[in-house]
Amino acid sequence: MENQINVGIIGAGAMGLLYAANFADKSKLTLFTHREEQATLLNQKGISLIDNVTTKNIHIHAVSLAEEEQLTNQKLLIIAVKQYSLNEILPILQKLPSNIPILFIQNGAGHLGYLSQLGQTRTILLGVSEHGAGREDDTTVIWRGHGRTKYSIYQGELNDDLEELLTSRPAFPIEKHANYLEIIQEKLFINAVINPLTAVLGVQNGKLLENQEWHNLLIRVVKEVGAVLPIEDAQKKVETICRTTALNFSSMALDCMNRRMTEIDGIVLPILEKGSQREISLPTLQTLYQIIKGMEGEHHV
Repeated sequence: MENQINVGIIGAGAMGLLYAANFADKSKLTLFTHREEQATLLNQKGISLIDNVTTKNIHIHAVSLAEEEQLTNQKLLIIAVKQYSLNEILPILQKLPSNIPILFIQNGAGHLGYLSQLGQTRTILLGVSEHGAGREDDTTVIWRGHGRTKYSIYQGELNDDLEELLTSRPAFPIEKHANYLEIIQEKLFINAVINPLTAVLGVQNGKLLENQEWHNLLIRVVKEVGAVLPIEDAQKKVETICRTTALNFSSMALDCMNRRMTEIDGIVLPILEKGSQREISLPTLQTLYQIIKGMEGEHHV
């Protein structure tokens, strides 16, 4: 290994596996899993990374998150769990030494409310991932769309060694930005439009442009979200993502298809709440939210 900096990734879903596969040769990596069985399989088989027509096998070290003492050896922790799992790991993060920087790469903005519980002295980084990925099984991830990771410092400082590590892999670009709200709000806006629409319709992202009625619906949701969360060239940015990820299903669409919990509360609920506070009506977004919450209720009674 060129770099022996200890990096821990919490969460071994699609994003956790994708980030682990790309950090494995640049750091001394530990992937922390929710289940012991997954850690055992990963140690035996490694990660199978499917990228277009190629499959690469990457050896990694994996342990169960129950082995909390191994978390204290890390020089950087990347949190790759979904929004709704943050409650579960927050007590673990609170116990960690305050000199371990934490990088969050969640969808939405729900996690911003947790940050004050991690103390004022810890370095916290907020990031967004533009990659498309799908977990096939406990050790296999499909890299469906190449993008970037954007991050910004929420509080604290990042030393030069860690900054260098984050930018050490050009094929997996990680960009530092000055304003964390800017990068999170833009990603939140795009997710708040594409994810619930594709989840309710059960379609790939590109279908929102191909079908005229669905495109009209997209335009309506863009206008509603923009009334609460204005960003520049909003419709153009949303349509560009639909075009570049045309064959992909959004993470929320996949969650609904597989009858899993979704991140609707971390993505859409903050926008609905902000709209309510400002007495701004968001009827289409509210309807999409209720449909998806109803689907969750059917699957997780």
